[in-house]
Amino acid sequence: MTKPALESLGERIAASQKFTIEKKLYQGAYYASGMVRNVIFAGIFRGIRAVLKIYNDPRTTDEPLALRTFNQNNKSELLKAPPLYAYEVTTPFSGWLIMEHLPLGGKFFHSPITAAERRTFLSVYEEYRRNFPMKPTRSLHLAEYLPAHEYHAYRISRWLQLANDAEERRPPNKRRLDMKRFLPRYEQGMRIIRNEFSKRSMMWCHGHFKPKEIYTVRDGSKFYLTDFAHAKMYPEGYEFAFMIWADHLLSGTWKQPYKQWKKGIDAWIKDTRPVARRFNVRRFDALMRASLIERIIGTLLADLCASERPEEERVGISNYLYRYLDTVLLNRHG
Repeated sequence: MTKPALESLGERIAASQKFTIEKKLYQGAYYASGMVRNVIFAGIFRGIRAVLKIYNDPRTTDEPLALRTFNQNNKSELLKAPPLYAYEVTTPFSGWLIMEHLPLGGKFFHSPITAAERRTFLSVYEEYRRNFPMKPTRSLHLAEYLPAHEYHAYRISRWLQLANDAEERRPPNKRRLDMKRFLPRYEQGMRIIRNEFSKRSMMWCHGHFKPKEIYTVRDGSKFYLTDFAHAKMYPEGYEFAFMIWADHLLSGTWKQPYKQWKKGIDAWIKDTRPVARRFNVRRFDALMRASLIERIIGTLLADLCASERPEEERVGISNYLYRYLDTVLLNRHG
């Protein structure tokens, strides 16, 4: 949906729910700025500071229900989510929700996070895993029935389609994905993904657990988990790699010298290993290797080929990802 159409829809919903809009907080796009998938407004609802989120996503989502279910089951005093005041799921892809505004004076983590922040973030992750439902809280979508290796292949094929469509709209001399460079790494990476994830299970996840989604209250005594739009079944290990991807692979760290950039990934893996051990994750190194390959292939296709990014940033991130991918494919540490 276009930005004006989604904003107009939001204004109509606000009027119908007697939600007084004060300002727009955020809008999210689906890989291209013209494809707006959600808009978030701050305002007043029944005399309380609140947030109205309107979404129309190409992907299936039941965000209001996922948020409601988490709040109903969460027993943590450390990790909370905003209370849900009103909502409507209009289709499997669209709807709206009104929820409590986050407490004033706090802040979200800002990527790339420091080593101390990473340790705090990972402790919050452990609290989340102890309190998030272990089993699906709705009927599964068809793709969620797939084995882990087939699920990854299915998602990567969708990103390949996005990249293909984006490249077809560009003149031949403006295309971004060098297939001579990409294809052999893709083929080898897919073999590793299929082999490793054929031995792994699927698990019910928040789906977007990353620094940007964790809000710390002013005194640091409590945290809020936000954005339940991606709650789904995912392969084991997905969340560990997703954290690294969100905080490091797609942040401004590509401006660092490569060795320093790679040390950031190594530090993430080192700090995540004891967390995985406490959750009885087997063969952590092999799992992280395959999970990071999945993240890198997806980034090259969807985030760098299909998406709109400044050329310097796109090239800088691509070069580092290819260099690191070669290291991971060869199972080296240098």
